[in-house]
Amino acid sequence: ILPNTGNMGIPICLFAYDIQGLGVASAVASVIILFHFTLGVFLAKKKFSLEILIKSPPVYAILISVIFLFFEIKTPLFLENTTFLLTYATIFLVLMSLGIALTRFKFSLKDSIILSLCRVILGPLIAFIIIYNFDLSGFAAGVLLIQSAMPSAILNYLVGSMYSPKKVIDSIASTIVTSTLMSSITIPLVVFFDLKYFN
Repeated sequence: ILPNTGNMGIPICLFAYDIQGLGVASAVASVIILFHFTLGVFLAKKKFSLEILIKSPPVYAILISVIFLFFEIKTPLFLENTTFLLTYATIFLVLMSLGIALTRFKFSLKDSIILSLCRVILGPLIAFIIIYNFDLSGFAAGVLLIQSAMPSAILNYLVGSMYSPKKVIDSIASTIVTSTLMSSITIPLVVFFDLKYFN
């Protein structure tokens, strides 16, 4: 259920809405990352655990980021560089793990297609409901719609591999691949609609 709002969503929002879109897209991505390591873990483990929140580094990272933003504290250059390097290394390692999983797993193509369609179609529909009910407009509405149209995030696989049985992990991996392939068709359509009606 959690989309790839970081690696894919942020650059596409930057393309569509320039620096204004980047700010809103980054905020949405931060919330989704927080969901990965809270809601995502709870769903994978099938139980609520406060211990997971306490032991989750992303929760603290987001809280520290909010403090830096709120008090307009300038981030030290060494901290920015370290964060970027760790981020790139993590993405590389997760992609490698996903690639290895794809060579070994067994999955149902029908289930993958159904789950992927739910991700890339129901996501934007839910965004439309939020946009309508909260009376959003302009680039804020556009960014929300684009971010909700993203395929399943690779972090779903990371969280699943830590807390879910192998059968579920295989399903997650196949859904990530299938929804990403589908998004090559759906995302250009969503961006076209966005720029036409939310500009």
